[in-house]
Amino acid sequence: MTPSNLDRPEEPFTRASRDWDIEKLYSDLANAKQEFAPHTRRGLTPVEKRHLCGLLCGCSPAEIAALLNKQIKGVEVDLSKTLYRYIETLTNRPRNALKNWRDAIDWLDIAGYKKQLKTSSGATLKATLQHSDSILSAAISPDGQFLATGSHDSTVKVWSLHSGELLRTICGHSTAVLLVAFSPASKTLLTRSRAGTVKLWNLQNGELLKRLAEVHRHESVAVSPDWQILAIGTTRGTVKLQHLNSGQLLQVLEGYQGDDISAIALSPNGKMLVASGLNAASGFCRATVTLWELPSGEVRRTFGSENYVAITPDSKILVSYGYKNLALWNLQTGELLHSMETGIRITSAAISPDGKYFAVGCFDGTVRLWNLGGELLQSLEGNSGPVSALAIGHLGEILVSGSENGTVKLWQLRS
Repeated sequence: MTPSNLDRPEEPFTRASRDWDIEKLYSDLANAKQEFAPHTRRGLTPVEKRHLCGLLCGCSPAEIAALLNKQIKGVEVDLSKTLYRYIETLTNRPRNALKNWRDAIDWLDIAGYKKQLKTSSGATLKATLQHSDSILSAAISPDGQFLATGSHDSTVKVWSLHSGELLRTICGHSTAVLLVAFSPASKTLLTRSRAGTVKLWNLQNGELLKRLAEVHRHESVAVSPDWQILAIGTTRGTVKLQHLNSGQLLQVLEGYQGDDISAIALSPNGKMLVASGLNAASGFCRATVTLWELPSGEVRRTFGSENYVAITPDSKILVSYGYKNLALWNLQTGELLHSMETGIRITSAAISPDGKYFAVGCFDGTVRLWNLGGELLQSLEGNSGPVSALAIGHLGEILVSGSENGTVKLWQLRS
């Protein structure tokens, strides 16, 4: 007898078998089904297997319905009564916690059912980690041992960068954590919350060492690479520089052509500071990017109007972005070196510590890598939501992408 299509549950979703440990998933979800509904038929039905494989291929319920010639509502109801509940049971989530089909993929990925995937660019997805809400900040320790992630859930999680093991959860903030930064010796961690509290933590035991500053929720904060200066961009268009440990006010930078500084970058050589933001006087349009020379405090030059600014490790190039545009500037001459269009809204960015490339996270869930010659090197796909935070390891071989859906992806990049 020739088997029907229904007896081959992966079709038309054969990619699920390639990317996931499908037989183990069938078995473990069958056990979860028995736990959830002890009196139902044992094992997953062919329909449940097909729906599962559709989800694992990244198909929405509507797409699954179209491919299987079913009614969308019927597939949605089926999933909510069966697979969603089994996945909650399997991954130890509360009943009815799974409301978005994308969460099913991420939860099973975190549980270890996804095979290590290599993209066409040679990057390998090593692990997927999880917060309970959007990822807003990420940093990798200079010694390459730790990853810190800050979330809208008000927590900071510290992970082993090698194993993905959660080492510590810091619960010392009451609002979303917008900034995490490691000290050069990888012994302490600086965090900043949306409420405006800047704190310093002992990385080994998670104890609070001190409060460094209290800033307005709309003010921006950055720390110098040598951890000597805390820079605060104010809502009055000035930048305050204070000593990181003592809190002593060292300098106030003026001359910014705007009133709301939303991004700051200090050059690694300590000789420059760049700021960008908004100007209420012009209808909250982006203000001109301003470069100050340090320690004189003189405005040296201005650049285009962008939301994000970062300086390369050699202190020679400014990387900026706004909406769908990227720009590379020569910091010494003010010359625009390259201007690029992504075609999709940019939501985050980071420069590799070795200065060889920079990465941008996009609203469509991709991470795109560019060299400093303006050439697109590769695109990483794997986030099921907008990429809201990025971090790159010291040698540029590890990239971390955090998503608005609370997942954190660890990528091993090709050398």
